[in-house]
Amino acid sequence: MNKPSLLHKTVSCLVAGLTLSALWLSLGNSGTIPWLPPVFIFSLVGLSMISSVTYPFIWQYRESKEPTNSIKTSGFIYSIIRYSVAFNLCRFGWIKLFGLQFIVPESIASQPMNQVSGEWLTWFYFGHSFTFGLIVAIIQIGGAYLLVFRKTVLLGSIVLFSFMLNLTLINIFYQMNLGALLQSIILTFGVLFLMLLDFKKLVDFFLKAKSGLPGINWSNNLTKNLVRFSVIILPLLYTIYLKSLMK
Repeated sequence: MNKPSLLHKTVSCLVAGLTLSALWLSLGNSGTIPWLPPVFIFSLVGLSMISSVTYPFIWQYRESKEPTNSIKTSGFIYSIIRYSVAFNLCRFGWIKLFGLQFIVPESIASQPMNQVSGEWLTWFYFGHSFTFGLIVAIIQIGGAYLLVFRKTVLLGSIVLFSFMLNLTLINIFYQMNLGALLQSIILTFGVLFLMLLDFKKLVDFFLKAKSGLPGINWSNNLTKNLVRFSVIILPLLYTIYLKSLMK
């Protein structure tokens, strides 16, 4: 393993600090838990963020004195990210299974749709089907479980990144509360960071590996590329035609 640069150390520690802070805030549950008062939670958040800013330089100094410690430090920082993200996602999965999420008060649910905020509409929509909520919870818990094993962390990251990116876009464009938005953004970046640690494997698998699917023996590349292009253009032309019928 090559020695990580100071930039890599800084990014790693920052992601670790953010994911750990997101976990503290999630456990604090907006100050509703008596034995986890806000002052205690925000102290942990502050300590995590201060450590994330200062530790890269400590790491760099210790590496200059004893280079072999760098690998152990990398493993420790990456473990903080993996376990923080996994713990947080598991928590969100379990609260769905126990019916503590997607709850809409009757006073809100009875209002006309055009008078309800995007956040309440989203919660009402997702809460309409218990089965869908169950599937979402299973993805969160199952994906989190994959993160705690080094052999499956890449698989878990790939599964969770697409899931978390979609969730983050929902939180942005449906105006979810700031806490939920920040949690989803931080968890998405945490999963993305873990995925990019194996960037070479991703390139080899998705871009360089040869497909085992049998192909068509095209007469020339022009015909092949025209057929590929038609997959995009023909549906567009058909949609334009349907649109013209509605005028």
